[in-house]
Amino acid sequence: MVGVDVKMNWEDFEHEIKALSDKVNYKPDMVVGITRGGLVPARLLSKYLEIKDMYCITVRKVGEERKVVTEILDDIVDKEILLVEDMLETGRSLIVAKQYLESKGAKVKTVCLYTMPISEIEPDYFLREVNEVEDFPWD
Repeated sequence: MVGVDVKMNWEDFEHEIKALSDKVNYKPDMVVGITRGGLVPARLLSKYLEIKDMYCITVRKVGEERKVVTEILDDIVDKEILLVEDMLETGRSLIVAKQYLESKGAKVKTVCLYTMPISEIEPDYFLREVNEVEDFPWD
């Protein structure tokens, strides 16, 4: 079990991401990771779910707003997308990224390892709610 006061190691992370992949009960066309935190989980989820197509998008805080500052150039109309973040504090980056992908015609489901009580969105898939920000191995 991962402790909140100790940095998560790679072995614990691998165990957690595998448990998360077991909860995902559909096969998306592609996986999209939100940079920075969502990239490693997205890569491993794409491996466990056997999804070859993977993209990343960057959401940046500009003033009090969050904006997608990268572009997916491929046609994603009617594509099933699994949008990945490591954990949600407020979840605002996930909300903005989901809206961006949906504005391009995609059908989006969301996933992260952990949520917090202050999260403004509940992802379609997650392991559990936590009260402290997790310190992941790549942090």
